[in-house]
Amino acid sequence: MAIIQSMPGRLVIGNARLVLIGQPPLLAGMLQLANPTADKIKLKSGRVRLKDKQWGDPHRPLALDVSARLPGGVAAQVPVSMTVDQRMSPGEYSGEAVFDGEDKPREVVLKVLENREVAVTPAAFMLYGAPGATVSVPAVVSNLGNVPFAMPKVALAALGLDSAVTQLFHVAMARKGTEGHQAALDAYAQLVGESEVDPAKVLVGAGAGALLSPGESGETTLQFELPQRLARHRLYRGTFSIGRAECSVGIEVAEASLDATRPGTAPKGRK
Repeated sequence: MAIIQSMPGRLVIGNARLVLIGQPPLLAGMLQLANPTADKIKLKSGRVRLKDKQWGDPHRPLALDVSARLPGGVAAQVPVSMTVDQRMSPGEYSGEAVFDGEDKPREVVLKVLENREVAVTPAAFMLYGAPGATVSVPAVVSNLGNVPFAMPKVALAALGLDSAVTQLFHVAMARKGTEGHQAALDAYAQLVGESEVDPAKVLVGAGAGALLSPGESGETTLQFELPQRLARHRLYRGTFSIGRAECSVGIEVAEASLDATRPGTAPKGRK
C-alpha cells in the first residue's frame, strides 16, 4: 500500500510508482487517490513523458486518462489508461507522470505485452467455380500487432453445405420420423455425414513465408483449390485463418462447363 502524501485542498496521490500494463494501443493501471477535503474533487487527466525517445516525444507528452471524482473524505483506487503506438515493441519502459495541479513528477512504468493481431482484406470471400477448380482472389494482409508476422504459405478452409444442419433435419424427419426418434436421428446423422466435404486448400501467393513488420501490409493473391466432391448448384460455407484473422468463405458450385464464364475462375490446371 502506497503512503499518502498530503496536498491541502486538493486530491492526494499515492507515491507508489504507477504501473500501466496492456497490449497496444491501450495500456491500463490503477492510481491511489484520497480526498481529505469536504468537497467533491475531480482529477481529469495527466501527462506521461517516456525516456525511450523512439516511442515518446519529450516535447509532446502522452495523455493519461484518469477522469476520477472523489467525494470528501474518501480514498480509492481509480482506473487510469493511456494510448500508445500500436507498433510499440513488447517490453518495459520507464517515464514520468505529472497530474493536474501537481508540479512534481512521479515514476511511471509501462509494461507492454505482445500483440499478434492480423487483418485480412477482404475478410469474407464469395467464390464461384466447379468442383476441382482453382479460384484466385486478390487480398491484403496487414500486421496490426507489435511483433513481426510470418505470412503462411497455405491455409485450409473447412467447408459445409449451407443450412445443411437445419435442412437435412427436415429430410430425416420426413423419411424416418414415423419410425421413432432413434431412427430419425440415425438418418439425420447419416445425411449430415454425407454432406461433409474435404477442406478447400488456400494457397498464399506473393509474400508467402515472408515476415511482415509491425504496421506493414502486403498485397498478395489467395488461390482457393476447391474440393472435387462438391454438389453442383449448391452453396458451401466455411472459414479459414491467416494468423489470428479468421476469414469466411462461400462457394457457389457451378457446372464444369460453366466455370470459365465467371471472372477469376479457371478449372484446375488451366490458365
